[in-house]
Amino acid sequence: MLKPPLRIECARGNGQHNCFLGYGTNLSESGVFVQSLAPRQPGTRLKVVMHFSGRAGPTIATDAEVRWSRGYRGKRSPSAGMGLRFVGMRPDDKSTIQALCSTPTLREAAAVLPLVRQEKRSDG
Repeated sequence: MLKPPLRIECARGNGQHNCFLGYGTNLSESGVFVQSLAPRQPGTRLKVVMHFSGRAGPTIATDAEVRWSRGYRGKRSPSAGMGLRFVGMRPDDKSTIQALCSTPTLREAAAVLPLVRQEKRSDG
């Protein structure tokens, strides 16, 4: 089951630690939207690492290309970020994403307690 947040990192070469890229939304087997305040330019090629359900869940590493990007335009505008298209993803990883996306996410609502207004009464 796909549970938010989908953490996406940009893999660095030479055994260095990955750098945080953003959180993924609108995931499919062909690509993902990454919410980011520092989106890359269209045409940029990246090696991305996606962490599903935190670090304990499956991890997928693949090449991706930035297809479009959108900067921050204020609170009421759509999220800043970039649309990535996966390039050369392994068939097993595509199957994993298809399975994760086809399973509905169960979200529990928080208990809502009735609002009880208490008024102070003055006697006389």
